[in-house]
Amino acid sequence: MLISNLFKYWTYQFFSPGTVLKEKYAAFKSLLTHNKRAHELMAELEEIYYHRQKKDFSVIEKLCTELSRNVAGIVDNLSKVCPACYPDLLSFYNKIDAYIRFMTKPERVVNTPPYVLGLNKIDLHVDPLLVGGKALNLGIVRNNLKLPTPDGFVITSNAYYHFIEHNDLRNEIDDRLSAIDIDNTALLDTLSEEIRQMIMGAEIPPKIEAALEKFHQSTARHGDDALGLAMRSSAVGEDSRTSFAGQYLTVLNVKKENMCDAYRKIIAGKYSSEAIYYRISYGFSDTETPMAVLLLNMVDAATSGVMYTADIDDPASYNMKIHAVWGLGELLVSGQTPADILTLSKEPFLRIVEKVTAVKPFQMVYGDDGGTESIPLNAIKSDAPSLDDDSAVTLAGWATDLEKYFQQPQDIEWAIDRAGNSYILQSRPLNTGNFSKGNLDCKFKDVQNELLLKSGDCAASGIGAGTVFNLENQPDLESVPEKSVLVARNAAPQYVKIINRLSAVVVDAGSSAGHFASVAREFGIPTLVNTQHGSTALEHGRAVTVHADGRSVYAGTVTQMLESPCARVNLIADSPFMRKLRYIMEFISKLELVNPEDRSFAPQHCRSFHDIIRFAHEKAVQHMFHISDNRLRKLNFAKKLDSDIPMHFYILDVGGGLEDSAKHQEIVRMEDIRNRAMRALWAGLAHPDIQWGAFSHFDWEAHDRIVMSGGIASPKSTMFASHAVVSNDYMNLNLRFGYHFVIVDALCGPDASRNSILFRFSGGGADLTQRMLRAKFLKGILLRLGFEVSVKSDLVDAKFIGAGPDTNLQKLDMIGRLLGATRLMDMYLQDASMIETFVDDFMQGRYHFASVDDNVNMHI
Repeated sequence: MLISNLFKYWTYQFFSPGTVLKEKYAAFKSLLTHNKRAHELMAELEEIYYHRQKKDFSVIEKLCTELSRNVAGIVDNLSKVCPACYPDLLSFYNKIDAYIRFMTKPERVVNTPPYVLGLNKIDLHVDPLLVGGKALNLGIVRNNLKLPTPDGFVITSNAYYHFIEHNDLRNEIDDRLSAIDIDNTALLDTLSEEIRQMIMGAEIPPKIEAALEKFHQSTARHGDDALGLAMRSSAVGEDSRTSFAGQYLTVLNVKKENMCDAYRKIIAGKYSSEAIYYRISYGFSDTETPMAVLLLNMVDAATSGVMYTADIDDPASYNMKIHAVWGLGELLVSGQTPADILTLSKEPFLRIVEKVTAVKPFQMVYGDDGGTESIPLNAIKSDAPSLDDDSAVTLAGWATDLEKYFQQPQDIEWAIDRAGNSYILQSRPLNTGNFSKGNLDCKFKDVQNELLLKSGDCAASGIGAGTVFNLENQPDLESVPEKSVLVARNAAPQYVKIINRLSAVVVDAGSSAGHFASVAREFGIPTLVNTQHGSTALEHGRAVTVHADGRSVYAGTVTQMLESPCARVNLIADSPFMRKLRYIMEFISKLELVNPEDRSFAPQHCRSFHDIIRFAHEKAVQHMFHISDNRLRKLNFAKKLDSDIPMHFYILDVGGGLEDSAKHQEIVRMEDIRNRAMRALWAGLAHPDIQWGAFSHFDWEAHDRIVMSGGIASPKSTMFASHAVVSNDYMNLNLRFGYHFVIVDALCGPDASRNSILFRFSGGGADLTQRMLRAKFLKGILLRLGFEVSVKSDLVDAKFIGAGPDTNLQKLDMIGRLLGATRLMDMYLQDASMIETFVDDFMQGRYHFASVDDNVNMHI
């Protein structure tokens, strides 16, 4: 292919040089299009990375794929602008692209058997990627520690992948995940529902169905009166450092004929709004969290509950707590009922040190036809303790064994059946949501603010202040504003969808052992549960301060609390998402090639896509405008512009852009240019009120010769040669003022529907803060001129579409004035308060923003 292209090039070069130039221009124009899009994509990735935006990783995969395609286009077009000049560039592109693809390619996908695995075969030697966190931990409890668990089996993550592939769902799911904005609750709910509906309508592959039948026959109880199975999510990543508590689905008392439908429900539950929000917030990709499903024989529970092997109120103590309720534990973990709480000391030996018996109005039991139901309790049972002392000490002994084995505090679910047999149902790491307070005094004895509430249990430590959003008054979660204190009757798991908007949570019911409490601790949201009357005591719209550790809510903002170290929260940091993106950005946006005159400015020194883009653009400009190519100069293809404005500027006419009389001139003046867009923009640049040479201490030539040669480029580099490609009605202008770069692309013809002005401004010599101030100034002007504007960091993009030629010419004149007035604006703007004034001044005809006495460091 290279030899063929070279033969074609040199044949045309000798026999038809005009054809070569037209093809070179077409390739150059295509390169600029790819260059523009590549910069947009880099800016999007940088926006996500530097602003820590929470996106599904499929967004990164798509952006990187499109960026790679555009960089490949740049490389290809450079080879057409100058065949055989840089044959190694493609190989370095391929190397960099391979490094990026290594991180963006989907996780390991295995869709072959085993699709089902018995719990008795799962121990510490089994791959957690096969069975997920919940099933692996329970297998270790059963087979390595020899503690009692129900019999059961696992539908593996291989089965999940097979299910997705069998129904051709991967691309459909990714398309919707990439469109999600997790802070747009309505959009999140809509896309979540679309994914779940697809899954619920999908077929269970025959091989999975056959494996389920086989293991149900050998493991489940049989008979008309036999209890069904508990089917519980066991996704990869679940019940690890990230609990996913309450975000995935559990289906209880499932009969054989309903297994496949329950399996679909649990897979669909992976894509609930809450689960998607939680996963993206923690920075996991969808393919990193495949769904396995754990099936256990149901325990006919008389009593159930949760054990924490550390005291979340005082993790440094030797205490542990057991939470217990009558019947099944679902009402407890879902935050719908308070629990009896037994505190036990682990030192010097296990013993009960405190018992608090709650009023438990309901219990959950099995339904006659499958499923479960809540039934009311009579007053005697409601007030009675649900766990006896001997059973509590036995459970606590198992808990200390689990804590010792896993070498960290554990969050353990348990049940005792009607025959008195105890079982472990789950064990996972306990997130205390606390930090070492040392000798800090967090009691705040001298608070003057009115005490509105003093009750409840601390489910998540910390202090938060904001405006009460009472769900009794406003049940719509979508309308919850930022920095709210959420007040509700129950701690529902779906509140996780808005958890990043919350300063604190106060609920009437619930338990510190509930699923939402676990999530609140992970996200560092101060939370009070079981307050009994918080929803009536805290008025909607009132400003309050919540001190969760003190079980207190105060009126207004308690500054001394918020400024205290006690208010620190344990926020999520260094997520898998950011770690992967950090690696990727090293190969995308890091720029090493900065000096085109340096020997290192070569393909073999490209270490990122940004390097390739920078290198290719610089070399394309050099070859396109043939600054040192005597053979092409003789064709008079690019003309030097003679102008009173102090800059190096070249005109490239591709048809009708110059007057006929100028076609054979090496140097042209503005009156030789026929293109009306170019003339209009230049008229703006040359406006008499724009001062190009007023500063005796700043000289463009000296700036090029002294400042630029100090690290960025030689003054001879074509990177400082601005240029315009013109035809009779089209202009593509690339304007360089030292360190910043402007593109104006304009079509000004008689058909208004085809006309457009595209504008881009980026870069500068000041620090990023000042460059961003200039970007905001530009946005203000462009908006007033009627442009559509977007700003990312210091990159400004604007467009003006569909106007008549006269209107376009007026806008281009103003763009010229704006460019002349703005070239040093990043040095003059010191803070955001100056922007609006400068915008007003410009619109009233002020085009110079510094006096001769201004002492600024003018690196443009």
